Amino acid sequence: MNNISQSQFPFPKQVSYSIDYQKEHFWRCVYTSTSSEALHYKIVLPLQVKPVLTKPTEIEGLGLTMIGLYRTLKAEETPYMEVTVAYEAIGNEMNGSDWLYHVLNLMGEEIINKRTFFSESGEYADVLTQKMYGTENMIARYRVIKDSGTESEGANFFLIKATCHEENYAVLSENLLQSIDWFTLIHENEWKMAESLKSINSEYPEPLSFYYPASWSVQQEEEDVPGLSHYSLAHITGQKQKKMINLFFMVPEKKVTAQFVSDTLFQRLENVLHVQSPELKQAVNKRNVRLDQLWTGCVELNSEDKAKRHILTVHVGSVGSLWFYFEQISPYAEQRFYDWAVIKRAQEIILNSLNNYDHL
Repeated sequence: MNNISQSQFPFPKQVSYSIDYQKEHFWRCVYTSTSSEALHYKIVLPLQVKPVLTKPTEIEGLGLTMIGLYRTLKAEETPYMEVTVAYEAIGNEMNGSDWLYHVLNLMGEEIINKRTFFSESGEYADVLTQKMYGTENMIARYRVIKDSGTESEGANFFLIKATCHEENYAVLSENLLQSIDWFTLIHENEWKMAESLKSINSEYPEPLSFYYPASWSVQQEEEDVPGLSHYSLAHITGQKQKKMINLFFMVPEKKVTAQFVSDTLFQRLENVLHVQSPELKQAVNKRNVRLDQLWTGCVELNSEDKAKRHILTVHVGSVGSLWFYFEQISPYAEQRFYDWAVIKRAQEIILNSLNNYDHL
């Protein structure tokens, strides 16, 4: 693999081609080769790039189904380019960016550059990668979108990939961007999440509210400490329902720090888990401007033989006089990606919507 820097490969954010140029050098492909209308799409391709596969085909080892493969048919006349459209149907809510990075890791792609986008349906990514195939280095640009299923529960996560040889990338970089950026679903839904959301609204210990994904079950736990409110959230992992998230709310009588709140509530775990309270670092949540402060930290939870590895993540912060302390326990992404991604996204939705229903 070549040693590279981002500056070696341009990463255009938008296409500079004029409308007249696009009309002369590109064509719009309308895909309806499957009975599922949720998979019908439009994509803009260079004139020399034509369909070679439109029948839904499983991609071995990735869990994806390819629903479009387009290639330059006369590579001797114009630089070779290839475009792929694939999808995976997923039942639980997660970030499109997390899913894309997982797929790229399975494919052995090396990330050169990337940018992320945020919306109410989560985080998305636009990624530039490279990968060696024998002696040839291929440069690829990926985009991910998701759309709630109209014919089944969950959502379809779409991967759009455009690739070319390294030596041709400088010439084709905008063509690759045009192909992934002008991909649209014909029957796109307004709701993009894999699940609907439920809400908690309470007046204790102060007015508080938040959303959470509908596949999670919530229970309000009894606490002996006056003024302390505790909710636990459970989800099915490994065919068993397990409590993976704890939410505590309080209004301290005196001025406190985030580390003090964390250390105090973590004491109940120290003798059980044999780990110390994590050292917190200040964090930023751009989706929830109502948070006056936010701190986070994590500790590893491993079995003696390290066969089972989990990570406990803590979020501590305040909204006005209301303080919160959140715990989430999850496996590592490389061990059980789908469980990790679902837990991570649920915690994000709770944090993003805490007393802030305008943003998720």
